[in-house]
Amino acid sequence: MRRGPCLLVLAITLSGTAAGAHVAPSVDDNNRYLKLSPAADRVRIAYTVFFGEVPGAQTRPSIDANKDGQISDDEAQAFGVKLSSEVGASLELTLDGKTLPVTWSTVATGMGSPQVAAGSFSVDLIAWPCLATARGKHTLLLKDRFRVPRPGETEVKVEDGPGITIGHTRVGSASGAGHEYKFVGPGGPLMDDGIEVTFTASEKAPLATDGGCKAAADSKRPLPKAVIIAIAVALAALLAYVTARIQKKRARAS
Repeated sequence: MRRGPCLLVLAITLSGTAAGAHVAPSVDDNNRYLKLSPAADRVRIAYTVFFGEVPGAQTRPSIDANKDGQISDDEAQAFGVKLSSEVGASLELTLDGKTLPVTWSTVATGMGSPQVAAGSFSVDLIAWPCLATARGKHTLLLKDRFRVPRPGETEVKVEDGPGITIGHTRVGSASGAGHEYKFVGPGGPLMDDGIEVTFTASEKAPLATDGGCKAAADSKRPLPKAVIIAIAVALAALLAYVTARIQKKRARAS
């Protein structure tokens, strides 16, 4: 993988091909893949660090905590959790002007082979930050200051879904109708300017039923009939009270 100044390339591909189709190990470098998928009440953030053949082989011995030549599931997971903490602390997420933490719901370390004497492997991270209000128009800004060791390619993709319309995307100084960006090298526009996304979730965008974003769902939920009746009764009583006070003042004046 060629090293040098960070080069940003705006992809012209507008197809809905999953970012996962591009994920592949390098030989000498570590690649990073970021995919943002807005939904009705949340945004799915998928973040993958793919260790290449050479750096993967160099990293594996440090994952083998008991030095038995095999990387167990627990050892692999411990490495993934450590990396997830470093990545999460390096991300700055703003949704509709509010800064939110990135909390990973999924941390999956795919070693491929459990042998220490092997090569490439990946760590996949998934987060689901909630929107303050479900559906409607929203703006996301994500800055990534995580320094990938021996950085190779970075791919960034924004994908729509049922009822979701992507307004615009921008990474650094590059913007346009495309939703896929690639650059080479450390840091780059994700660190300095981040990726900005505007999107609209229509009424056709399905709300999740897991209760994970209850506040957002409740913001679009109609008031129960009993509450509406109680409010109407209270307003009627207030109106009757005000009317009675006015009539009483008029009677005194006359």
